[in-house]
Amino acid sequence: MLTVKSTTLSSFAMASALLLAACNTTSKSEQPEMVSNWSAITGKNWQLSMVVDGNETLAPMSPVLASANFTADSKVVGSTGCNRYFGTYEENDGKLKLSPLGATQMMCVEDAMAIENAFNNAMEKVSDWQLTKDALVLSDTNGKPVMEFVPITP
Repeated sequence: MLTVKSTTLSSFAMASALLLAACNTTSKSEQPEMVSNWSAITGKNWQLSMVVDGNETLAPMSPVLASANFTADSKVVGSTGCNRYFGTYEENDGKLKLSPLGATQMMCVEDAMAIENAFNNAMEKVSDWQLTKDALVLSDTNGKPVMEFVPITP
């Protein structure tokens, strides 16, 4: 009888441990893996995957592809999906301050202009950044994401 209780208790303990381990694994996979090293962002080309325009979230689609490249010497260059832009930035401990951007002034189709306007408005609001394993997320002073970029693979 003692052997049965010991075996039952051991089986229960093993099942409980496996269940707890499974729960722990699930919670970790739901949290995005964050990277806090700015050098992981610089020198790469990033494609805009989402931009917030007021209460609307826009997702650019080809051929309107906006992009950003943050250089190691504190410059930012890219495309709004319509025009090319350039500027400078300051990054300090998760905070990101962009200078007013200069840009070309071409007229584009309506869809491209809508993305460009949202892009420019969002860039003015950026104050924070986070890098998950999937995306570069730029947020406003309230921590609300205003832009999201994915790496462009060569």
